[in-house]
Amino acid sequence: MIKRYFTIIDRYVSRELLLTWLAVTLVLMLILLSSTLVRLLGKAADGSIPGDVVWVLLLFTGARYLILLIPLSLYLGVLFSFGRLYKDNEMAAMGACGISLMRLYRPLLMVVIPASAILLYLTLFLMPWVSQQADLLKVKIENRSELSGLIPGRFNQSRKGDAIMFLQRQSDNGAQMNKVFLHKTNKNSKNKLLDNIETADLARRYRDEEGRNFILFENGQLYEGEPGYSNFRITQYEKKGIYLPEQEIVQRVSRKKAVPTVQLWNSDRVDYRAELHWRISLPIGAFLLAVLALPLSYTIPRKGRYSKLALAILIYLIYSNLLGVGQTWVEKQKVPDWLGLWWVHGFAVILIFYWWAKRAGGVKQLINQFMGPSVKQA
Repeated sequence: MIKRYFTIIDRYVSRELLLTWLAVTLVLMLILLSSTLVRLLGKAADGSIPGDVVWVLLLFTGARYLILLIPLSLYLGVLFSFGRLYKDNEMAAMGACGISLMRLYRPLLMVVIPASAILLYLTLFLMPWVSQQADLLKVKIENRSELSGLIPGRFNQSRKGDAIMFLQRQSDNGAQMNKVFLHKTNKNSKNKLLDNIETADLARRYRDEEGRNFILFENGQLYEGEPGYSNFRITQYEKKGIYLPEQEIVQRVSRKKAVPTVQLWNSDRVDYRAELHWRISLPIGAFLLAVLALPLSYTIPRKGRYSKLALAILIYLIYSNLLGVGQTWVEKQKVPDWLGLWWVHGFAVILIFYWWAKRAGGVKQLINQFMGPSVKQA
């Protein structure tokens, strides 16, 4: 059934486009995820985040990167694919067989339309969910007890900076710690700094019947005194319990990135309307950029397939920055809500018309290509 409606050229070009697009997406994702992984591992090493959430955060970040990269990767995929066809003289061969540039839009749209439809779904439904789950995870991290993020073999500083704790070893579940060192600084009634240094062979966490958290030090020593003076008080004990107050629950106002699309649609808030326009603009922009990439990819064999890469990147940067400026203008009500970001897409349409007119040799020749049965060869 598919072979009846699509020719060998359609299947060949569409397969070339699909494979190149997936390869470009994979390369860009690997670059971004590797840098993100290094950053997250650095935060886990310094105790900013627990080590068990690194991969979850990487998954959420990767999902957002994938959605945001699809317009760029699709744009570059089309540019590289047709650039290779030009470089290998395959476009010239197809033109000699009567296959025009307009005819090549059929295999192009076979890839671009499904990709834009998938991106529309991901932008409207998956991206808000991913942003919401990432925000919830960050809140859970901030609500965790400081003791849940202790790393054996290094000095762990408290969030307030008034305590440093070192432990030599820790059980897999974190309930038991060996060779513990704790240094705390506080002020006495005379507003003088006092050092509390505590060492213990063993420390265990437990919760009483009322649900309160404690840490129990066993076989320890406590040194109390003022820095610079020798009048330290030394206390030895067999067991000592320290109450761990509950962390103050951190609550955040949901970012507009995490607001469901249905709520954005039914809201009259200006910032929500701007966010809705931006989400709709992603798949539209991906489609327009892919359509633009076909006439933009024209090159000659001696220039190579990447001869238009710098120009293509410049166009993408201008287009994406205009989308950001347009979103800000909608939020500040500098443009009417009905106009939204459509003027930016109009700029892309003008570029498409310009490059097609340039490839066709003028506006008149371009109109003849659309209206007449014969078209200029590729």
